[in-house]
Amino acid sequence: MAISTVIFDWGGVLSPAPTFADYEPLRQALELDVLTFQDLYWRKRDPFDLDLLSAADYWGEIARIAGGTGSPEEVRKLEALDGALWSRLDTVLVEWVRVLRAQKFKLGILSNMSKSVGGHLLRTHKWLELFDHFCFSSDLKFGKPDPAIYRACLDGLKVTAAEALFIDDREVNIKAARGVGMHGIVFRTADHLQPELAPHGLAESLAEAMRRVR
Repeated sequence: MAISTVIFDWGGVLSPAPTFADYEPLRQALELDVLTFQDLYWRKRDPFDLDLLSAADYWGEIARIAGGTGSPEEVRKLEALDGALWSRLDTVLVEWVRVLRAQKFKLGILSNMSKSVGGHLLRTHKWLELFDHFCFSSDLKFGKPDPAIYRACLDGLKVTAAEALFIDDREVNIKAARGVGMHGIVFRTADHLQPELAPHGLAESLAEAMRRVR
């Protein structure tokens, strides 16, 4: 069956994986050393992305450990910095989304993402209107690589697994997608991605996006 739908992960795909330098505004706001900051940021990130912890709980605890008060104002500042951290874009892939939309493909985003970050992105990125469906772990209370989130995404897009291609930067997530019958590609860079799209008839569409951007 031909591919009718392309589904993207956000962090590490549409938005490049943050470098240590990208975390600096958050780290400096908390006045923590690098190792302590990274530990605190990721320690409870999974429950935060599943909406088992609110932004007030997640950021409030980190702020208090860092010596702050965890006040609503402090939480809002940290939320904004976190949203900005995940707002960086792979310009080639964003242009590819535009090419795919013009070619009448259905488009989805499937990501383990907190309500805080998801809300920030939807408010600040007008181009996200190009997508037909967003499947965020915080809305569903389960995330990748749970097979349920892939099925929920397919249901939301109203497509079968066989006509959907999922692009994610983690092998475990692609393996899970293939387990429910989807096509999957592990993302490294746009240049690596293009030849892997050839069997799906999508290599030229990405090449077109590259020509436009580069």
